[in-house]
Amino acid sequence: MAATNEGALTKLAEAFNELADDMNSRSTPPRLSLGKFSSACQLLSPVIGCMGIAFEFADMEFSAKVDALTTASESIDTIEALIDLDIAHNAGTHSGSNSRTLIRAYRTVDMFRITCELLLAQRGNFITGPILTAYEQVFGPYHGLAIKTAVRALALTLPTKARLLRKLNEDEASANVQMQKFVVASSAVIQYINNLFHSTEYGDELLGMI
Repeated sequence: MAATNEGALTKLAEAFNELADDMNSRSTPPRLSLGKFSSACQLLSPVIGCMGIAFEFADMEFSAKVDALTTASESIDTIEALIDLDIAHNAGTHSGSNSRTLIRAYRTVDMFRITCELLLAQRGNFITGPILTAYEQVFGPYHGLAIKTAVRALALTLPTKARLLRKLNEDEASANVQMQKFVVASSAVIQYINNLFHSTEYGDELLGMI
């Protein structure tokens, strides 16, 4: 098995758990580090890569968004500051803005979160159903029929759950533990970022874009 995948789920769960702990700190107002968020998102890429050709393009696009956020973090400390800067420059709704890049990146995290929830709730060896359900919830509302049809066709090439876990060097018991940790931690992070956007004057408009 590829050594780069060793412990991928554990690293992902731990990174998002650390983000959730930072947000829940009572000693200071919640501030979500853009650099730490970007680093946590980078740990999702190896997991996406294990899903094969069906997610090859998605992984490339997600990685590009995360790379852009990583570059932005060199001059912007927090996600709160990123959103505030876009508001100050009236740039949030512009194509390629940091805010829109952030939304696209965390929606991919959200899609994987929902997939994990569904995998934990079901029995069986197939991941196609959970992934398509997660896709329809997160990205489906923004995609036309042509893209949706292509996604459904590519989903037929997804590996079985057993094969995916082998690629990740995980057994089902350990994978379930890490997926549950990721679901809890990422839910808190995603909700927090959503609330940040909803609290801005054009947040709802931004969240309605792809």
